[in-house]
Amino acid sequence: MTDDTGKPDFNIILANAVHDMKNSVGMLLTVLDEIDSRCGPERCASHERFSQLRYEGKRLSSNLVQVLTLYRINESRYSPNITENDACDVLEECLLDNEGLLALRGIEIDMDCDEDLQGFFDHELVSGLISSVINNAWKYACRRIRIGAQREGDYLTFYVEDDGEGFPAFMLHEGEQDAPAISFKSGSTGLGLYFAATIAALHEHEGRQGFIRTRNNGIDGGGRFTLFIP
Repeated sequence: MTDDTGKPDFNIILANAVHDMKNSVGMLLTVLDEIDSRCGPERCASHERFSQLRYEGKRLSSNLVQVLTLYRINESRYSPNITENDACDVLEECLLDNEGLLALRGIEIDMDCDEDLQGFFDHELVSGLISSVINNAWKYACRRIRIGAQREGDYLTFYVEDDGEGFPAFMLHEGEQDAPAISFKSGSTGLGLYFAATIAALHEHEGRQGFIRTRNNGIDGGGRFTLFIP
């Protein structure tokens, strides 16, 4: 773990530490699921607390994966695996991965996507990003979350919207020219939006580059996150 001068390479050290933490969080989530399944909502008075712990665990795991991915991209150790994929398949995976946790809070999630809609993108990156956005919406939605995909001009778009209070002003992001903001007041590092914008930008086609958009035109004026893929 040293550089060419023999000094410790802290980038590699931190990356390895993050990887170890990610594995530990994964083990903790597995144990939480086992304990929660044994108790059941009718027998465990702390069922809602388990739901909160699982949410925070998934959020932490997602953040660690994002940091590792950004590190690999920055070190030129990651190249997107662009292949043709069914948009509906990606959304269904994300829905199944999150609907159980959402149900514990009484949040309904539905999907809107043409079964024949296809596009060229990195399946793992896009599905991971959309699942992370859904998990984040768990905290802000009141009763409903909707996910979908559609064609908008020359772009394939994926969106996640909820019926919450919407994004605060500093998180509104119009496209590739905007830089995700850091808010010291809220404690937001902007990691999620920075990661999303980076993943979007990895997708290029005929001189066009992917980008993201956040607006407050979701369900009943709630937040809406959109990923644009050329």
